[in-house]
Amino acid sequence: MTFLSTPVLAEAVAATKTSFEPLFGNQWLALMVILVGIAVFMFAVAAVGRWVAATHPEEPKPVPPSIDVFAAIAAAVAVTFDGKARITSVQPIPTPVSIGTGQLQWSAEGRRQIYSSHKVR
Repeated sequence: MTFLSTPVLAEAVAATKTSFEPLFGNQWLALMVILVGIAVFMFAVAAVGRWVAATHPEEPKPVPPSIDVFAAIAAAVAVTFDGKARITSVQPIPTPVSIGTGQLQWSAEGRRQIYSSHKVR
């Protein structure tokens, strides 16, 4: 079996040993061409990023709550604490921009299911 397979393996090895010439005939020239190509690609990506940023302005900032909202908060605090509390400031809670409300609801439901599956000791 080894006698028959030896010439086949020798021919396969000889077929893979070809003389490899560097790109453009010079290794340094090939390296420079590749580096320049990468730099051009980086500038193209930066240009597209700037174009996208210019054509898609930032979302408008949320409008501060109206006087009605402040009145409702003050009434809720007064009823809850029997008028013994004082409101020092009201600040809106920022919502994550990248996550939609649907994803927030799904994650909250998943946490609720996990917490409800645990046994209380």
